[in-house]
Amino acid sequence: MKRAITAAARVQHVAPYSRLFVLFTGMERVAALLDCVAGWAERGAHVRLAGLAPAALEADADKRASQHFFNRITLDATLDASRELLALRGIEADCKFLGAGPDSAARTEALARAVRDWKADLIIGAPANPVALAGETECPVLLLPTPAARHCPAPPRRVFVASDGSAASACAVREAARLAAPGTAVRVGYLACDPAAAQHPEDFDAAILEAGHDGETTAHAIVQAALQWGADLLVLGTRGGHEGGRWRYGSVAADVAQRTVLPLLLVPLTSKTSMLT
Repeated sequence: MKRAITAAARVQHVAPYSRLFVLFTGMERVAALLDCVAGWAERGAHVRLAGLAPAALEADADKRASQHFFNRITLDATLDASRELLALRGIEADCKFLGAGPDSAARTEALARAVRDWKADLIIGAPANPVALAGETECPVLLLPTPAARHCPAPPRRVFVASDGSAASACAVREAARLAAPGTAVRVGYLACDPAAAQHPEDFDAAILEAGHDGETTAHAIVQAALQWGADLLVLGTRGGHEGGRWRYGSVAADVAQRTVLPLLLVPLTSKTSMLT
Protein backbone atom coordinates (compact mmCIF):
# COMPACT_ATOMS: atom_id res chain seq x y z
CA MET A 1 0.00 0.00 0.00
CA LYS A 2 2.99 2.26 0.16
CA ARG A 3 2.76 5.28 -2.13
CA ALA A 4 5.26 7.97 -3.02
CA ILE A 5 4.48 11.45 -1.73
CA THR A 6 4.82 14.16 -4.35
CA ALA A 7 5.10 17.91 -3.95
CA ALA A 8 2.19 18.37 -6.33
CA ALA A 9 -0.08 16.22 -4.20
CA ARG A 10 -1.00 19.04 -1.87
CA VAL A 11 -0.81 22.79 -1.52
CA GLN A 12 2.09 23.83 0.70
CA HIS A 13 0.91 25.10 4.06
CA VAL A 14 4.03 25.07 6.20
CA ALA A 15 2.47 27.31 8.83
CA PRO A 16 -1.30 26.96 8.41
CA TYR A 17 -2.66 28.60 11.57
CA SER A 18 -3.55 32.28 11.94
CA ARG A 19 -4.95 32.55 15.48
CA LEU A 20 -3.01 30.59 18.09
CA PHE A 21 -3.98 30.22 21.72
CA VAL A 22 -0.94 29.11 23.73
CA LEU A 23 -1.49 27.69 27.21
CA PHE A 24 1.05 28.09 30.02
CA THR A 25 0.59 26.24 33.31
CA GLY A 26 4.12 26.42 34.70
CA MET A 27 4.81 22.75 33.86
CA GLU A 28 5.82 23.11 30.21
CA ARG A 29 9.20 23.31 28.52
CA VAL A 30 8.96 26.93 27.45
CA ALA A 31 11.58 26.77 24.70
CA ALA A 32 9.84 23.83 23.00
CA LEU A 33 6.47 25.54 23.34
CA LEU A 34 7.73 28.73 21.70
CA ASP A 35 9.39 26.74 18.91
CA CYS A 36 5.98 25.26 18.13
CA VAL A 37 4.39 28.70 18.07
CA ALA A 38 7.06 30.04 15.71
CA GLY A 39 6.75 27.05 13.41
CA TRP A 40 2.97 26.71 13.27
CA ALA A 41 1.96 30.37 13.08
CA GLU A 42 1.56 31.83 9.62
CA ARG A 43 3.04 35.24 8.83
CA GLY A 44 1.05 37.96 10.59
CA ALA A 45 -0.70 35.48 12.87
CA HIS A 46 -2.43 36.62 16.05
CA VAL A 47 -1.05 34.87 19.13
CA ARG A 48 -2.39 34.89 22.66
CA LEU A 49 -0.26 33.61 25.53
CA ALA A 50 -2.57 32.49 28.33
CA GLY A 51 -1.57 31.58 31.86
CA LEU A 52 -3.61 29.08 33.85
CA ALA A 53 -1.97 28.41 37.21
CA PRO A 54 -2.36 24.91 38.66
CA ALA A 55 -4.73 24.61 41.58
CA ALA A 56 -3.08 25.11 44.97
CA LEU A 57 -2.92 21.82 46.90
CA GLU A 58 -2.36 23.11 50.42
CA ALA A 59 -5.18 22.28 52.85
CA ASP A 60 -4.64 25.44 54.89
CA ALA A 61 -6.44 28.43 53.35
CA ASP A 62 -3.59 30.88 54.04
CA LYS A 63 -0.98 28.54 52.57
CA ARG A 64 -3.22 27.89 49.58
CA ALA A 65 -3.59 31.62 48.95
CA SER A 66 0.17 32.08 49.26
CA GLN A 67 0.84 29.25 46.82
CA HIS A 68 -1.65 30.66 44.33
CA PHE A 69 -0.01 34.09 44.57
CA PHE A 70 3.43 32.58 43.96
CA ASN A 71 2.11 30.61 40.95
CA ARG A 72 0.56 33.77 39.55
CA ILE A 73 3.78 35.79 39.88
CA THR A 74 5.84 33.01 38.27
CA LEU A 75 3.43 32.62 35.35
CA ASP A 76 3.21 36.38 34.77
CA ALA A 77 7.00 36.51 34.47
CA THR A 78 7.00 33.53 32.09
CA LEU A 79 4.34 35.10 29.89
CA ASP A 80 6.21 38.42 29.66
CA ALA A 81 9.50 36.72 28.83
CA SER A 82 7.81 34.51 26.22
CA ARG A 83 6.19 37.52 24.57
CA GLU A 84 9.59 39.22 24.29
CA LEU A 85 11.21 36.09 22.86
CA LEU A 86 8.48 35.75 20.23
CA ALA A 87 8.88 39.44 19.34
CA LEU A 88 12.54 38.71 18.54
CA ARG A 89 11.26 36.17 16.01
CA GLY A 90 8.93 38.70 14.45
CA ILE A 91 5.77 37.35 16.11
CA GLU A 92 3.55 39.74 18.04
CA ALA A 93 1.66 38.26 20.97
CA ASP A 94 -0.44 39.46 23.87
CA CYS A 95 -0.79 37.94 27.33
CA LYS A 96 -3.79 37.03 29.45
CA PHE A 97 -4.07 35.37 32.84
CA LEU A 98 -7.06 33.06 33.26
CA GLY A 99 -8.68 32.95 36.67
CA ALA A 100 -10.37 29.67 37.61
CA GLY A 101 -11.16 27.73 40.75
CA PRO A 102 -9.70 24.40 41.83
CA ASP A 103 -12.50 22.35 40.24
CA SER A 104 -11.29 20.62 37.04
CA ALA A 105 -14.56 21.07 35.14
CA ALA A 106 -14.67 24.79 36.00
CA ARG A 107 -11.08 25.24 34.85
CA THR A 108 -11.79 23.47 31.55
CA GLU A 109 -14.88 25.63 30.97
CA ALA A 110 -12.95 28.84 31.75
CA LEU A 111 -10.26 27.79 29.29
CA ALA A 112 -12.81 26.84 26.61
CA ARG A 113 -14.57 30.19 27.02
CA ALA A 114 -11.27 32.06 26.61
CA VAL A 115 -10.43 30.06 23.46
CA ARG A 116 -13.85 30.76 21.93
CA ASP A 117 -13.59 34.47 22.74
CA TRP A 118 -10.18 34.56 21.05
CA LYS A 119 -11.60 32.72 17.98
CA ALA A 120 -8.53 30.49 17.93
CA ASP A 121 -7.85 28.02 15.14
CA LEU A 122 -5.17 26.15 17.12
CA ILE A 123 -4.57 25.56 20.83
CA ILE A 124 -1.01 24.65 21.88
CA GLY A 125 -0.07 23.35 25.31
CA ALA A 126 -0.96 20.64 27.81
CA PRO A 127 -4.54 21.20 29.03
CA ALA A 128 -5.88 18.78 31.61
CA ASN A 129 -8.69 17.54 29.36
CA PRO A 130 -7.63 18.14 25.73
CA VAL A 131 -10.33 15.95 24.17
CA ALA A 132 -13.18 17.82 25.86
CA LEU A 133 -11.48 21.14 25.11
CA ALA A 134 -11.26 20.31 21.39
CA GLY A 135 -14.93 19.36 21.31
CA GLU A 136 -16.19 22.36 23.26
CA THR A 137 -14.18 24.89 21.23
CA GLU A 138 -14.36 23.18 17.80
CA CYS A 139 -10.65 23.93 17.61
CA PRO A 140 -7.67 21.56 17.07
CA VAL A 141 -5.47 21.03 20.12
CA LEU A 142 -1.73 20.43 19.74
CA LEU A 143 -0.99 18.56 22.95
CA LEU A 144 2.61 18.71 24.14
CA PRO A 145 2.81 16.11 26.92
CA THR A 146 5.13 17.00 29.76
CA PRO A 147 7.75 16.48 30.95
CA ALA A 148 8.76 13.64 28.63
CA ALA A 149 7.45 15.20 25.43
CA ARG A 150 9.46 14.66 22.29
CA HIS A 151 10.43 17.65 20.18
CA CYS A 152 7.74 18.71 17.72
CA PRO A 153 9.38 20.09 14.57
CA ALA A 154 7.33 22.47 12.47
CA PRO A 155 6.50 21.53 9.85
CA PRO A 156 6.55 17.93 11.04
CA ARG A 157 8.62 15.52 8.95
CA ARG A 158 6.82 12.25 9.77
CA VAL A 159 3.09 12.41 10.55
CA PHE A 160 1.13 9.39 11.75
CA VAL A 161 -2.68 9.60 11.54
CA ALA A 162 -4.86 7.01 13.27
CA SER A 163 -8.18 6.20 11.61
CA ASP A 164 -11.16 3.92 12.19
CA GLY A 165 -12.82 5.02 8.94
CA SER A 166 -15.20 7.42 10.70
CA ALA A 167 -16.05 10.98 9.71
CA ALA A 168 -13.96 12.27 12.62
CA SER A 169 -10.98 10.28 11.36
CA ALA A 170 -11.47 11.70 7.87
CA CYS A 171 -11.19 15.20 9.36
CA ALA A 172 -7.89 14.21 10.95
CA VAL A 173 -6.54 12.90 7.64
CA ARG A 174 -7.53 16.13 5.87
CA GLU A 175 -5.87 18.25 8.56
CA ALA A 176 -2.68 16.20 8.30
CA ALA A 177 -2.67 16.80 4.54
CA ARG A 178 -3.25 20.51 5.09
CA LEU A 179 -0.33 21.02 7.43
CA ALA A 180 2.17 18.68 5.75
CA ALA A 181 4.80 20.38 3.60
CA PRO A 182 6.03 18.74 0.37
CA GLY A 183 8.38 15.91 1.29
CA THR A 184 6.63 15.16 4.58
CA ALA A 185 6.01 11.45 5.13
CA VAL A 186 2.42 10.72 6.18
CA ARG A 187 1.15 7.32 7.26
CA VAL A 188 -2.47 6.46 8.04
CA GLY A 189 -2.89 3.62 10.52
CA TYR A 190 -6.27 1.93 10.11
CA LEU A 191 -8.10 -0.02 12.80
CA ALA A 192 -10.76 -2.53 11.78
CA CYS A 193 -11.59 -0.99 8.44
CA ASP A 194 -10.53 -1.27 4.82
CA PRO A 195 -8.32 1.66 3.70
CA ALA A 196 -10.00 1.63 0.29
CA ALA A 197 -13.44 1.90 1.86
CA ALA A 198 -12.18 4.76 4.03
CA GLN A 199 -11.07 6.71 0.93
CA HIS A 200 -7.39 6.41 1.74
CA PRO A 201 -5.31 9.20 0.09
CA GLU A 202 -3.16 7.67 -2.63
CA ASP A 203 -0.08 9.71 -1.75
CA PHE A 204 -0.04 8.50 1.88
CA ASP A 205 1.33 5.27 3.28
CA ALA A 206 -1.19 2.97 4.92
CA ALA A 207 -0.94 0.35 7.62
CA ILE A 208 -3.42 -1.93 9.35
CA LEU A 209 -3.20 -1.87 13.16
CA GLU A 210 -4.18 -4.83 15.28
CA ALA A 211 -5.94 -3.90 18.49
CA GLY A 212 -8.35 -5.33 21.03
CA HIS A 213 -11.94 -4.29 21.49
CA ASP A 214 -11.43 -1.60 24.12
CA GLY A 215 -10.05 1.93 24.23
CA GLU A 216 -6.94 1.17 26.28
CA THR A 217 -5.50 -1.54 24.04
CA THR A 218 -6.46 0.40 20.90
CA ALA A 219 -4.68 3.49 22.24
CA HIS A 220 -1.61 1.38 23.02
CA ALA A 221 -1.59 0.01 19.46
CA ILE A 222 -1.80 3.53 17.99
CA VAL A 223 0.99 4.99 20.11
CA GLN A 224 3.29 2.01 19.56
CA ALA A 225 2.72 2.02 15.80
CA ALA A 226 3.53 5.73 15.63
CA LEU A 227 6.69 5.31 17.71
CA GLN A 228 7.90 2.29 15.75
CA TRP A 229 7.42 4.17 12.48
CA GLY A 230 9.46 7.09 13.85
CA ALA A 231 6.67 9.69 13.80
CA ASP A 232 7.31 13.15 15.19
CA LEU A 233 3.59 14.03 15.25
CA LEU A 234 0.52 11.91 15.96
CA VAL A 235 -2.86 13.09 14.61
CA LEU A 236 -6.21 11.86 15.83
CA GLY A 237 -9.79 12.84 15.10
CA THR A 238 -12.34 13.25 17.86
CA ARG A 239 -15.92 14.32 18.45
CA GLY A 240 -14.85 15.86 21.74
CA GLY A 241 -15.33 13.04 24.23
CA HIS A 242 -19.09 13.56 24.57
CA GLU A 243 -21.82 10.94 24.25
CA GLY A 244 -21.72 9.56 20.71
CA GLY A 245 -18.17 10.82 20.28
CA ARG A 246 -16.44 7.51 20.97
CA TRP A 247 -14.51 5.39 18.52
CA ARG A 248 -15.73 1.88 17.77
CA TYR A 249 -13.66 0.37 20.59
CA GLY A 250 -13.98 2.95 23.33
CA SER A 251 -12.79 6.43 24.26
CA VAL A 252 -9.61 6.12 22.25
CA ALA A 253 -8.70 9.79 21.92
CA ALA A 254 -8.66 10.34 25.69
CA ASP A 255 -6.60 7.18 26.25
CA VAL A 256 -4.07 8.20 23.59
CA ALA A 257 -3.79 11.68 25.11
CA GLN A 258 -2.99 10.15 28.50
CA ARG A 259 -0.28 7.79 27.31
CA THR A 260 1.45 9.47 24.36
CA VAL A 261 4.98 10.87 24.58
CA LEU A 262 4.62 12.20 21.04
CA PRO A 263 3.09 15.58 20.28
CA LEU A 264 -0.58 14.88 19.55
CA LEU A 265 -2.83 16.95 17.30
CA LEU A 266 -6.48 16.38 18.21
CA VAL A 267 -8.82 17.42 15.40
CA PRO A 268 -12.51 17.76 16.30
CA LEU A 269 -15.11 16.68 13.78
CA THR A 270 -16.50 20.23 13.72
CA SER A 271 -13.09 21.89 13.30
CA LYS A 272 -13.39 24.94 11.07
CA THR A 273 -9.91 24.40 9.59
CA SER A 274 -10.63 20.80 8.54
CA MET A 275 -13.82 21.95 6.80
CA LEU A 276 -11.82 24.30 4.56
CA THR A 277 -10.13 21.49 2.61
